[in-house]
Amino acid sequence: MDNQPILEDRIFELEINLLQANPLQPRGLITPESLAELAESIREHGILEPIVVAKTPAGYQIIAGERRWRAARLVGMSKVPVVIKETSPQGMLEMAIVENVQRIDLNPLERAQAYKRLMDEFNLTNSEIAQRVAKSPSYISNTIRLLTLPDALKDALMSGATTEGHARALSGLDDPHLIIEGYKEVLRRNLSVRGVEELVRRMRAKHNIIPKKGTVQQNMRIINEEIDRIEEGLTQALSTSVGNGKTPRIKYILTGTNARLEIRLEGAPDITNETIEKVYRAIREFFNTPQP
Repeated sequence: MDNQPILEDRIFELEINLLQANPLQPRGLITPESLAELAESIREHGILEPIVVAKTPAGYQIIAGERRWRAARLVGMSKVPVVIKETSPQGMLEMAIVENVQRIDLNPLERAQAYKRLMDEFNLTNSEIAQRVAKSPSYISNTIRLLTLPDALKDALMSGATTEGHARALSGLDDPHLIIEGYKEVLRRNLSVRGVEELVRRMRAKHNIIPKKGTVQQNMRIINEEIDRIEEGLTQALSTSVGNGKTPRIKYILTGTNARLEIRLEGAPDITNETIEKVYRAIREFFNTPQP
């Protein structure tokens, strides 16, 4: 699909009854609780981000923002802000997947399934997916790899009993039986992600799982994985600590001579000493505390 939209991203207002749910919507279940919470937010603040729709012969079908649309109907809104795209049914599905996979409330397996769908249905490579969702190719491949984990670990990821970082580290054992054995040890000892990585190294050595000598590409993959871990971890830490309702944008840039951390806080400027102190504390705690 062409990356460039046919229409400019101009915002229009449409009658809410003209919009239709996308029958190809990749997002899973919309819970009544989350819908009620969003409806309350819309009642108080309105729709802050326009709904993305595609103009089709059948009407305006939603690409991204079905929850906002449903919540707006609950509130009783007659019109909603939209951005209109013109695209094919296949392009509409791809855009819907790409839009939805960047939601912060998706769990790791939902993201993995979405990336896999982009590969299987649109023949996209890891690099092409990475470009669309602003991640590294190694992040995409390692996220998809989560789908090969034993069911017990998948269930733990879905329920929040373990984290994506723990699961990624355990996937390095390759063998499902060893992964389960390692997971039991993680639970018994309450290991951090770095602790799991050390456990995996010991288990690989014990079972003679010898890693091949790293090529330049493999070494770069390891570096990219670490950068991804830092960016994701800091994003979560700052979202919790700053708590301004906006997701901060984190960019960790590593060169041969130095490392640079860029933080962008979205929304209206509100840079107070208290905000700066919260950011400082979150960064300090992230780098000084073993990551869960």
